[in-house]
Amino acid sequence: MNHQPDAPPASDSAVSLMRAFLLCSALIAVFIAVDLAFFADGKSFKREGGGLENASAVLYVVAAVVFFVTAPARVWPRLFHVPALMVLFAMREMDFDKAFTPAGVLSLRLYSGDAPLTTKLIAGAVAVFAVYVILRNVWFGVRSGWQALLAGRLWPWFAILAGALVVATKSVDGLGRKLLDVGIVISDDLDAAASLWEEVGEVFIPVCAILAILACWRGARA
Repeated sequence: MNHQPDAPPASDSAVSLMRAFLLCSALIAVFIAVDLAFFADGKSFKREGGGLENASAVLYVVAAVVFFVTAPARVWPRLFHVPALMVLFAMREMDFDKAFTPAGVLSLRLYSGDAPLTTKLIAGAVAVFAVYVILRNVWFGVRSGWQALLAGRLWPWFAILAGALVVATKSVDGLGRKLLDVGIVISDDLDAAASLWEEVGEVFIPVCAILAILACWRGARA
């Protein structure tokens, strides 16, 4: 996202971004409500395949769509890594990385195990593409993000927040198990709270991505 579109009035940009945030929040609430009403069957909405996880996957797809709707077509080939990352994250939320292979495509067990050679080759190609997309986002994102920060643009802050949420949610993922490995025991309530915060944080990562894309291509300024 290193194209610098003309900036609309700051008030219009703020209203647009707030509207987008509220719509995303409403979508999350709807997914949770529908899940609890029809599918949870007494289980938590933050479970695997629950309302929060499905909302995250849908919002990543929405982020990819927002990119194509807001970014001019001439930059699509150069910035294909942005929507590609969103789609990859959506697939990860739906556990597609483990759904078709004996182990995850990024797991060494898949390539050192007894999986068919064809499976290993296809999974390896997917893994290489995923790593390439991530590295391309980091390479171009850091450079253009720094330039945008110096120019007073708003979108890098949403990207930074998304990155911080990625780090934070991965840090508390399985917190009780991680601490137990180093001899620290935490209560079940604290472990459950960490799990909840992890899922809540994860669902707002694509929200930050949507806001970053909108802020970039609508030229919002802080």
